[in-house]
Amino acid sequence: MNAFKHLLASALLATSAASFAQTSVTITTTESTAAESTAAESTTVGSTVVDSTVSQSSDNTATTVVIRKGTTRPIERIVSDFGIYVGFNGLGGNLPAGYDLRPIGSRFVAVAWQKRIPLITGGSTKLRLVTGPEVAWNNFMFEGRNVLTRQNGQLVINQADVDLRKTKLVTTQLNLPVMLSVSARSGFSISAGAYVGMRLDSYTKVKPEGGSAVRSHNSFNLSPVRWGFMTEIGFRGCGKLFGRYEPNSLFRTGEGPNASVWSVGIKL
Repeated sequence: MNAFKHLLASALLATSAASFAQTSVTITTTESTAAESTAAESTTVGSTVVDSTVSQSSDNTATTVVIRKGTTRPIERIVSDFGIYVGFNGLGGNLPAGYDLRPIGSRFVAVAWQKRIPLITGGSTKLRLVTGPEVAWNNFMFEGRNVLTRQNGQLVINQADVDLRKTKLVTTQLNLPVMLSVSARSGFSISAGAYVGMRLDSYTKVKPEGGSAVRSHNSFNLSPVRWGFMTEIGFRGCGKLFGRYEPNSLFRTGEGPNASVWSVGIKL
């Protein structure tokens, strides 16, 4: 009897050992990483996502644990941009006498609502399309006593009888610029493109020394539609330098001088 008990205990122990030896746990880990993006206007979800899956076979002989770990990819989105342009402008071309301008007094101002649309965002160089409406003001400040007037359908420069503190032509225009912008990982960016606009208002402002200013609203034979080229250069989100040039005349053909328009300054 004792011998039978010993044989039975030995058989149970051997069976348990064999069953334990056949049970194993396998852990498999896979990890994926997303490409880095350094674009200033991109939205990156930097949190780590962990997906754990545990499965067990029906015969209880093997258990597999799979852990997947990864990070979400950056998503480029359309970014709104509000900008203010401040600078100087002037007239070019073969101008008749009387169209000399004061360099400091002839100023350019514009406010712009732009959209930056990503085109190519992979790698260290980003390419975006920049467009959106803007309202621009050109101030052409004349020298001395020169006053621009419109007589019999033609533009005439007359001399005022008194000294003038201010005499200028102001145009207000609604523009639509379209530019391609290239930015590097270093923070340097350059944009180039063109714009087209329509005249909203124009007037002359004459202020004599010690007197009140007088405004005269008129079309002054200005072109109803203007267009030109533009470029911007910036570095690391600071204010950008800009330049604009309109090769066509500011005035309608045959109704004023053939005067091109240029402007330079800073975009804030």
